[in-house]
Amino acid sequence: MEKFKVGDIVARKSYNYDVIFKVIGINNNGLIDLAGLTVRILADAPDYDLKHVSKEEVEKRLKNEEISRRDRINRCYSNLSKKFNHMNNIREPFNFNDNPNLFQKDAVLKKPGIILHIDGDSEYTEKCRDSYRKMGLTVYAYNIPESEQYRQVYSLLQKIRPNILILTGHDAFIRKRNDIYNIDNYKNSKYYIQAVLEARRYEHNLDNLVIFAGACQSYYEAIISARCKFC
Repeated sequence: MEKFKVGDIVARKSYNYDVIFKVIGINNNGLIDLAGLTVRILADAPDYDLKHVSKEEVEKRLKNEEISRRDRINRCYSNLSKKFNHMNNIREPFNFNDNPNLFQKDAVLKKPGIILHIDGDSEYTEKCRDSYRKMGLTVYAYNIPESEQYRQVYSLLQKIRPNILILTGHDAFIRKRNDIYNIDNYKNSKYYIQAVLEARRYEHNLDNLVIFAGACQSYYEAIISARCKFC
């Protein structure tokens, strides 16, 4: 049987190795805690259900994910440029490359606004900082654990006064409990909800502060409800 330690990259046999995870904890009961590398979920699995993923396979999957991410960004930029070209009667199309910076083009947008992004994973936070930098956006990105975000978001909003707030990290639905409408069956959704409530306590108006919150497997219906509670 393979041996595992914190930091190892693994995949689950029972899920046909569909997602690659980083080992973030090893419990005395034999379960190993996992955090997705390309999908924002938390999971756990017994050691016999896990297999180490080779460095080459990890690099291949991350490269494919990066290509997919760039394609999505470029599609968004392409649609945005067409819209503004039409509005401003501009016939010359924009050329996109690996470092698109559409927001700095005067013909498209003068000022996209200020973003406050709080994320529970340090590696994802760095990836986001890099993407924001390439896009020329004004962003303040902080790495704060999901369970602590609601404690700090109000003071950060007061300090930065952003137009957009993003609250992200990992989440997980505890499948053995079955009830998808019970907030206690989610790992971190309750913290996103509390953070959104704090943000809406700071700014009620939906247009003055746009909020994106949650992760893969989050209880989005409850988060959306919290987003509008004070409105």
